[in-house]
Amino acid sequence: MSPPPLLPFQRQILNGLLDEDALCIVARGLGIERILAELGRACATPQALVFLINASDTDEDDLKHLFMQLPSGEQTDQHTHLQIVKNETNSALRAQLYRRGGLVSVTSRILILDLLNSVVPVELVTGVIVCNASRVSAESIEAFVLRVIRQQNPRAFVKALSDAPEAFTLGFAPLEKTLKALGLRHVHLWPRFHVDVQNDLSAAAAPVIELRQPQTRSMIELQQAALDCVSAMISELCSSAKVLDPQTINVEASLFRYFDSMIKKQLSPYWHRLSTRVRGMVSDLASLRRVAELITSYDCVSLQRYLDTLLLSTKPDKGYMPSSVPATWLSSDSANILFAVSRSRLFRRLPADQVPAPTKAKLRDMGLPENIAPVLEVPPKLQLL
Repeated sequence: MSPPPLLPFQRQILNGLLDEDALCIVARGLGIERILAELGRACATPQALVFLINASDTDEDDLKHLFMQLPSGEQTDQHTHLQIVKNETNSALRAQLYRRGGLVSVTSRILILDLLNSVVPVELVTGVIVCNASRVSAESIEAFVLRVIRQQNPRAFVKALSDAPEAFTLGFAPLEKTLKALGLRHVHLWPRFHVDVQNDLSAAAAPVIELRQPQTRSMIELQQAALDCVSAMISELCSSAKVLDPQTINVEASLFRYFDSMIKKQLSPYWHRLSTRVRGMVSDLASLRRVAELITSYDCVSLQRYLDTLLLSTKPDKGYMPSSVPATWLSSDSANILFAVSRSRLFRRLPADQVPAPTKAKLRDMGLPENIAPVLEVPPKLQLL
């Protein structure tokens, strides 16, 4: 079963990329996977060698699935084949794939090695398609790959796509730096409030039903304790690393998904000069933000298991020196509240004389204390559904 045809605004995005080399930034949910598949189908012919770089495993699986449904661009019933090069592919086989042409998805590390070792026939390279362009920086391997290809084959095209527009709002001139790393001059912006996008989507608007479920009291206490730990960790990190900008590194910014990458970008030029303690604080801050996210998505048992894993990871093995500095946030009062409230969602302690004898026997068989009663708080979202 073939997928539905492209919407008019998707066709405009595709035609814009085919007309010129550019960075295309699309809002989430506008079908960038389908646009990427159509772009690869238009560029991938046996007479052309097109590289697809910086693609995740999920992107490759989606493209293979779409290529099985879409006919090739040569008006035949054949399908476009995506050649995937991994670490298991030896050098001789990679050279044969490159000579054969078509669309080749390859990791940046393998591609740069093949370019430097003259395994890739650079004069036959038609172009490069860059996925997830928001992750490309001047220090990344993808930027190095593009520079090497352009030096030896200036006619090769470069087309980049990204569906993470928020990544281009962090730091100083992030869009300009990304364009410089990609070697591009043009940007195509397609936000959701674009006139053409709104007209196409409003023509087939689906009914939306919004359900709101308040959180339990224990979940609110967990989130408050986690945010207090994040706030204390950010203050300590900014005081230890003076190069961080306090106006951008704050609790409000920590609620966004690109907060970790923003910290690493600011610390990247000075990373080799930072102490082990500061590096550990950056990692601990990422773990804390993960805890705050899991409070609403995990059930009480899974959340407690994750917290126990964090606690055990900081304890050194007997007879061995600790490999890292212990997390400082674990010794704070907010961390004690976090662990205590999380355990209270699982069980509560009772006087020994209030526990029935059969319950004591069952708890004893499971290796648990005899003076606890299970609570197992049900996630409120399940009750709503």
